[in-house]
Amino acid sequence: MREPAVMFRLPAHVLSNVDALARRLGISVNIVAKLIVTREIMHIAAILEEHDRQLGNMHQFLRELAFRNEEFLNEYQRHTVATMAIMEKLDEVMGALDAIRDAAFVRPSTYISDLIRKHDERPIQKSLRV
Repeated sequence: MREPAVMFRLPAHVLSNVDALARRLGISVNIVAKLIVTREIMHIAAILEEHDRQLGNMHQFLRELAFRNEEFLNEYQRHTVATMAIMEKLDEVMGALDAIRDAAFVRPSTYISDLIRKHDERPIQKSLRV
């Protein structure tokens, strides 16, 4: 059974580049677009994993910086307004990094399934326009 077609629009400057590549390779623009999309989608998991690793490294660096700052303050008993502001800013940045990591985590989604179910449950079904 043939897979359903996926259609999307490309800006003119991108389409002209894809068309030039297709002519050079002697294949259709659709095949070039399909290969590019497939290649990019296959790399998403690795990209997200690397993104999470780098955010984790940044978070670890900031934690170590906060610990060193706290040790310095305790050793020399310097609890000035400026040092407390530094600690607050470090806490704020670490919180932001945690929020970014949490938002970037891939979660299973039922969005597409819900759309199909809503479409299938209609009393009168119409084909979508292409």
